[in-house]
Amino acid sequence: MDQPIGPERFYREMSPQLAARLRQMWSARGHDLDRLWADCIHALPGFRPLPPAPPANDSRAHDGLCLFDQALIWLMALNRAAGCGAGLSGLRLDAGQWQALEVLSARMTETVSALRLLVLSGLTPPALQLARSISEDVDMLLALLLRRKLAQQFLACRTADEANDFWRRHIAGGRAFRVVAEKLYSIGLDHSDHSEYGRWRREVLTLLGSAVHSSPLGRGALTGSAEWPANPVARDCLEFVTHRLHEMCAWAHLLDIGLDGDLARIATAGAADPVRARLLAFAAQSRDILLDQMRWTLAGPVVFSGAPALH
Repeated sequence: MDQPIGPERFYREMSPQLAARLRQMWSARGHDLDRLWADCIHALPGFRPLPPAPPANDSRAHDGLCLFDQALIWLMALNRAAGCGAGLSGLRLDAGQWQALEVLSARMTETVSALRLLVLSGLTPPALQLARSISEDVDMLLALLLRRKLAQQFLACRTADEANDFWRRHIAGGRAFRVVAEKLYSIGLDHSDHSEYGRWRREVLTLLGSAVHSSPLGRGALTGSAEWPANPVARDCLEFVTHRLHEMCAWAHLLDIGLDGDLARIATAGAADPVRARLLAFAAQSRDILLDQMRWTLAGPVVFSGAPALH
Protein backbone atom coordinates (compact mmCIF):
# COMPACT_ATOMS: atom_id res chain seq x y z
CA MET A 1 0.00 0.00 0.00
CA ASP A 2 1.27 3.48 -0.86
CA GLN A 3 2.36 5.57 2.08
CA PRO A 4 0.10 8.63 2.50
CA ILE A 5 1.70 12.03 2.14
CA GLY A 6 2.54 13.53 5.51
CA PRO A 7 1.78 17.09 6.62
CA GLU A 8 5.50 17.83 7.05
CA ARG A 9 5.98 17.36 3.30
CA PHE A 10 3.07 19.64 2.43
CA TYR A 11 3.62 22.51 4.89
CA ARG A 12 7.27 22.86 3.94
CA GLU A 13 8.08 25.66 6.38
CA MET A 14 6.01 24.50 9.32
CA SER A 15 7.88 24.96 12.57
CA PRO A 16 9.50 21.81 13.98
CA GLN A 17 7.84 22.55 17.32
CA LEU A 18 4.35 22.48 15.81
CA ALA A 19 5.12 19.38 13.75
CA ALA A 20 6.31 17.54 16.84
CA ARG A 21 3.30 18.73 18.85
CA LEU A 22 0.88 17.46 16.21
CA ARG A 23 2.50 14.05 16.17
CA GLN A 24 2.50 13.86 19.95
CA MET A 25 -1.14 14.89 20.41
CA TRP A 26 -2.48 12.65 17.64
CA SER A 27 -0.50 9.54 18.53
CA ALA A 28 -1.34 9.86 22.22
CA ARG A 29 -5.01 9.47 21.29
CA GLY A 30 -4.49 6.68 18.79
CA HIS A 31 -5.22 8.67 15.63
CA ASP A 32 -3.36 8.27 12.33
CA LEU A 33 -2.48 11.83 11.35
CA ASP A 34 -1.14 10.92 7.91
CA ARG A 35 -4.13 8.78 7.00
CA LEU A 36 -6.79 11.24 8.15
CA TRP A 37 -4.95 14.14 6.54
CA ALA A 38 -4.96 12.20 3.27
CA ASP A 39 -8.64 11.26 3.70
CA CYS A 40 -9.67 14.87 4.25
CA ILE A 41 -7.19 17.50 3.07
CA HIS A 42 -5.49 15.68 0.20
CA ALA A 43 -8.95 14.71 -1.08
CA LEU A 44 -10.27 18.29 -1.15
CA PRO A 45 -11.59 19.57 -4.50
CA GLY A 46 -8.86 21.54 -6.22
CA PHE A 47 -6.12 20.24 -3.92
CA ARG A 48 -2.64 20.89 -5.22
CA PRO A 49 0.85 21.29 -3.77
CA LEU A 50 1.68 24.69 -2.36
CA PRO A 51 3.36 26.95 -4.92
CA PRO A 52 7.11 27.38 -4.66
CA ALA A 53 8.12 30.50 -2.78
CA PRO A 54 11.29 32.05 -1.39
CA PRO A 55 12.09 31.01 2.19
CA ALA A 56 10.03 33.00 4.67
CA ASN A 57 11.38 34.88 7.65
CA ASP A 58 9.22 32.78 9.97
CA SER A 59 6.88 29.80 9.91
CA ARG A 60 3.65 31.68 10.66
CA ALA A 61 2.02 31.23 7.25
CA HIS A 62 2.62 27.48 7.01
CA ASP A 63 1.81 26.97 10.69
CA GLY A 64 -1.42 28.88 10.18
CA LEU A 65 -2.44 26.85 7.14
CA CYS A 66 -1.65 23.62 8.96
CA LEU A 67 -3.84 24.60 11.93
CA PHE A 68 -6.59 25.75 9.57
CA ASP A 69 -6.53 22.32 7.93
CA GLN A 70 -6.60 20.62 11.32
CA ALA A 71 -9.78 22.52 12.18
CA LEU A 72 -11.24 21.56 8.79
CA ILE A 73 -10.55 17.88 9.50
CA TRP A 74 -12.41 18.26 12.80
CA LEU A 75 -15.35 19.91 11.03
CA MET A 76 -15.51 17.04 8.53
CA ALA A 77 -15.43 14.54 11.38
CA LEU A 78 -18.21 16.38 13.19
CA ASN A 79 -20.32 16.28 10.04
CA ARG A 80 -19.90 12.51 9.72
CA ALA A 81 -20.78 12.05 13.38
CA ALA A 82 -23.88 14.21 13.00
CA GLY A 83 -25.07 12.05 10.12
CA CYS A 84 -24.80 8.97 12.32
CA GLY A 85 -26.20 10.66 15.42
CA ALA A 86 -29.47 11.52 13.73
CA GLY A 87 -30.26 7.81 13.51
CA LEU A 88 -29.28 6.78 17.05
CA SER A 89 -31.57 6.77 20.05
CA GLY A 90 -30.63 7.57 23.62
CA LEU A 91 -28.45 10.61 22.88
CA ARG A 92 -28.77 13.87 24.83
CA LEU A 93 -29.06 15.94 21.68
CA ASP A 94 -32.25 14.98 19.90
CA ALA A 95 -32.56 13.76 16.32
CA GLY A 96 -33.58 17.20 15.08
CA GLN A 97 -30.47 18.81 16.51
CA TRP A 98 -28.25 16.16 14.94
CA GLN A 99 -30.01 16.62 11.60
CA ALA A 100 -29.57 20.39 11.82
CA LEU A 101 -25.92 19.89 12.77
CA GLU A 102 -25.40 17.59 9.78
CA VAL A 103 -26.97 20.06 7.34
CA LEU A 104 -25.14 23.11 8.65
CA SER A 105 -21.76 21.43 9.13
CA ALA A 106 -21.93 20.13 5.55
CA ARG A 107 -22.46 23.67 4.29
CA MET A 108 -19.66 24.92 6.51
CA THR A 109 -17.29 22.23 5.25
CA GLU A 110 -17.93 23.33 1.67
CA THR A 111 -17.52 27.01 2.55
CA VAL A 112 -14.32 26.51 4.55
CA SER A 113 -12.89 24.37 1.73
CA ALA A 114 -13.78 27.07 -0.80
CA LEU A 115 -12.16 29.77 1.34
CA ARG A 116 -8.99 27.70 1.52
CA LEU A 117 -8.87 27.37 -2.25
CA LEU A 118 -9.50 31.09 -2.75
CA VAL A 119 -6.72 32.12 -0.36
CA LEU A 120 -4.19 29.76 -1.91
CA SER A 121 -5.22 30.99 -5.38
CA GLY A 122 -4.54 34.62 -4.47
CA LEU A 123 -8.23 35.62 -4.33
CA THR A 124 -8.30 37.27 -0.93
CA PRO A 125 -11.38 39.58 -1.24
CA PRO A 126 -13.90 36.79 -1.91
CA ALA A 127 -12.21 34.72 0.80
CA LEU A 128 -12.92 37.52 3.28
CA GLN A 129 -16.56 37.45 2.27
CA LEU A 130 -16.73 33.73 3.01
CA ALA A 131 -14.98 34.28 6.34
CA ARG A 132 -17.88 36.44 7.51
CA SER A 133 -20.37 33.79 6.40
CA ILE A 134 -18.45 31.08 8.26
CA SER A 135 -18.38 33.18 11.42
CA GLU A 136 -22.16 33.55 11.27
CA ASP A 137 -22.57 29.82 10.71
CA VAL A 138 -20.46 29.09 13.80
CA ASP A 139 -22.85 31.19 15.89
CA MET A 140 -25.85 29.58 14.25
CA LEU A 141 -24.61 26.03 14.81
CA LEU A 142 -23.98 26.66 18.50
CA ALA A 143 -27.41 28.25 18.88
CA LEU A 144 -29.05 25.21 17.26
CA LEU A 145 -27.24 22.94 19.71
CA LEU A 146 -28.45 25.04 22.62
CA ARG A 147 -32.10 25.35 21.56
CA ARG A 148 -34.01 22.34 20.28
CA LYS A 149 -36.98 24.36 19.07
CA LEU A 150 -34.65 26.55 17.03
CA ALA A 151 -33.20 23.45 15.36
CA GLN A 152 -36.73 22.27 14.57
CA GLN A 153 -37.61 25.63 13.02
CA PHE A 154 -34.41 25.52 10.97
CA LEU A 155 -35.26 22.08 9.60
CA ALA A 156 -38.85 23.13 8.89
CA CYS A 157 -37.75 25.69 6.27
CA ARG A 158 -38.93 24.49 2.87
CA THR A 159 -38.73 27.60 0.69
CA ALA A 160 -36.26 30.42 0.18
CA ASP A 161 -38.72 32.83 1.80
CA GLU A 162 -39.00 30.63 4.89
CA ALA A 163 -35.23 30.32 5.11
CA ASN A 164 -34.79 34.08 4.80
CA ASP A 165 -37.45 34.69 7.44
CA PHE A 166 -35.72 32.24 9.79
CA TRP A 167 -32.43 34.04 9.23
CA ARG A 168 -33.91 37.48 9.92
CA ARG A 169 -35.73 36.35 13.05
CA HIS A 170 -33.08 34.22 14.70
CA ILE A 171 -29.62 34.71 13.18
CA ALA A 172 -29.11 38.14 11.61
CA GLY A 173 -27.79 41.10 13.56
CA GLY A 174 -25.90 38.98 16.06
CA ARG A 175 -29.05 37.26 17.40
CA ALA A 176 -27.52 33.78 17.30
CA PHE A 177 -24.34 34.96 18.97
CA ARG A 178 -26.32 36.58 21.79
CA VAL A 179 -27.92 33.19 22.51
CA VAL A 180 -24.44 31.70 22.82
CA ALA A 181 -23.03 34.65 24.78
CA GLU A 182 -25.83 34.41 27.35
CA LYS A 183 -25.02 30.75 27.95
CA LEU A 184 -21.30 31.48 28.18
CA TYR A 185 -21.99 34.26 30.68
CA SER A 186 -23.89 31.80 32.87
CA ILE A 187 -20.69 29.77 33.26
CA GLY A 188 -18.47 32.78 33.89
CA LEU A 189 -17.32 33.86 30.42
CA ASP A 190 -18.16 37.43 29.47
CA HIS A 191 -18.34 37.68 25.68
CA SER A 192 -20.99 40.39 25.67
CA ASP A 193 -20.95 43.34 23.28
CA HIS A 194 -19.30 45.50 25.96
CA SER A 195 -16.46 43.08 26.72
CA GLU A 196 -13.00 43.26 25.18
CA TYR A 197 -13.89 40.20 23.12
CA GLY A 198 -17.12 41.86 21.97
CA ARG A 199 -15.27 44.96 20.79
CA TRP A 200 -12.71 42.89 18.89
CA ARG A 201 -15.50 40.84 17.34
CA ARG A 202 -17.33 43.95 16.12
CA GLU A 203 -14.16 45.37 14.60
CA VAL A 204 -13.40 42.15 12.70
CA LEU A 205 -16.96 41.69 11.45
CA THR A 206 -17.01 45.31 10.29
CA LEU A 207 -13.76 44.69 8.45
CA LEU A 208 -15.10 41.53 6.83
CA GLY A 209 -18.34 43.31 5.99
CA SER A 210 -16.36 45.96 4.14
CA ALA A 211 -15.12 43.22 1.80
CA VAL A 212 -18.72 42.35 0.91
CA HIS A 213 -19.87 45.80 -0.20
CA SER A 214 -18.31 47.11 -3.40
CA SER A 215 -16.31 50.31 -3.11
CA PRO A 216 -13.08 51.70 -4.56
CA LEU A 217 -11.75 52.48 -1.08
CA GLY A 218 -8.71 50.45 -0.14
CA ARG A 219 -8.85 48.37 -3.29
CA GLY A 220 -5.41 49.26 -4.57
CA ALA A 221 -3.72 48.37 -1.30
CA LEU A 222 -5.32 44.95 -1.30
CA THR A 223 -4.76 43.99 -4.92
CA GLY A 224 -1.25 45.36 -4.90
CA SER A 225 -0.10 43.14 -2.04
CA ALA A 226 1.54 39.78 -2.49
CA GLU A 227 -0.35 36.51 -2.57
CA TRP A 228 -0.33 33.97 0.23
CA PRO A 229 1.93 33.31 2.09
CA ALA A 230 3.34 36.83 1.88
CA ASN A 231 -0.06 38.58 2.04
CA PRO A 232 -0.83 39.39 5.71
CA VAL A 233 -4.55 39.81 5.01
CA ALA A 234 -4.72 36.32 3.50
CA ARG A 235 -2.91 34.91 6.54
CA ASP A 236 -5.26 36.73 8.91
CA CYS A 237 -8.27 35.44 6.98
CA LEU A 238 -7.19 31.84 7.49
CA GLU A 239 -6.31 32.44 11.12
CA PHE A 240 -9.64 34.13 11.88
CA VAL A 241 -11.60 31.19 10.48
CA THR A 242 -9.36 28.79 12.39
CA HIS A 243 -10.05 30.74 15.57
CA ARG A 244 -13.80 30.66 15.03
CA LEU A 245 -13.76 26.90 14.42
CA HIS A 246 -11.67 26.49 17.57
CA GLU A 247 -14.26 28.51 19.46
CA MET A 248 -17.02 26.34 18.06
CA CYS A 249 -15.24 23.22 19.27
CA ALA A 250 -14.36 24.66 22.68
CA TRP A 251 -17.77 26.16 23.41
CA ALA A 252 -19.74 23.16 22.13
CA HIS A 253 -17.82 20.95 24.55
CA LEU A 254 -17.80 23.48 27.39
CA LEU A 255 -21.54 24.11 27.39
CA ASP A 256 -23.59 21.43 29.10
CA ILE A 257 -25.30 19.96 26.06
CA GLY A 258 -23.95 16.40 26.25
CA LEU A 259 -21.82 16.55 23.12
CA ASP A 260 -18.88 14.62 24.61
CA GLY A 261 -20.97 11.63 25.60
CA ASP A 262 -22.99 11.64 22.40
CA LEU A 263 -19.90 11.65 20.19
CA ALA A 264 -18.39 8.79 22.19
CA ARG A 265 -21.60 6.79 21.79
CA ILE A 266 -21.68 7.48 18.05
CA ALA A 267 -18.06 6.34 17.66
CA THR A 268 -18.76 3.05 19.43
CA ALA A 269 -21.70 2.38 17.11
CA GLY A 270 -19.12 1.52 14.48
CA ALA A 271 -18.94 2.02 10.73
CA ALA A 272 -18.15 -0.45 7.96
CA ASP A 273 -16.31 2.15 5.89
CA PRO A 274 -12.78 2.64 7.29
CA VAL A 275 -12.67 6.34 6.38
CA ARG A 276 -15.96 6.95 8.18
CA ALA A 277 -14.75 4.93 11.17
CA ARG A 278 -11.58 7.03 11.41
CA LEU A 279 -13.60 10.24 11.26
CA LEU A 280 -16.08 9.09 13.90
CA ALA A 281 -13.24 8.14 16.23
CA PHE A 282 -11.57 11.50 15.65
CA ALA A 283 -14.80 13.40 16.30
CA ALA A 284 -15.12 11.65 19.65
CA GLN A 285 -11.51 12.07 20.75
CA SER A 286 -10.26 15.30 19.18
CA ARG A 287 -11.38 17.88 21.73
CA ASP A 288 -8.04 18.07 23.52
CA ILE A 289 -6.17 18.22 20.21
CA LEU A 290 -8.21 21.22 19.04
CA LEU A 291 -8.00 22.96 22.40
CA ASP A 292 -4.23 22.52 22.44
CA GLN A 293 -4.07 24.04 18.96
CA MET A 294 -6.33 26.87 20.10
CA ARG A 295 -3.83 27.71 22.84
CA TRP A 296 -1.09 27.65 20.21
CA THR A 297 -2.90 30.18 18.01
CA LEU A 298 -3.86 32.45 20.92
CA ALA A 299 -0.18 32.79 21.77
CA GLY A 300 0.41 34.45 18.38
CA PRO A 301 -0.52 37.89 17.03
CA VAL A 302 -4.14 39.09 17.17
CA VAL A 303 -5.71 38.65 13.73
CA PHE A 304 -6.86 41.75 11.84
CA SER A 305 -5.41 43.95 14.58
CA GLY A 306 -5.61 47.53 13.39
CA ALA A 307 -6.24 46.57 9.76
CA PRO A 308 -7.98 49.11 7.49
CA ALA A 309 -11.28 48.43 5.78
CA LEU A 310 -10.88 46.19 2.74
CA HIS A 311 -13.03 47.02 -0.26
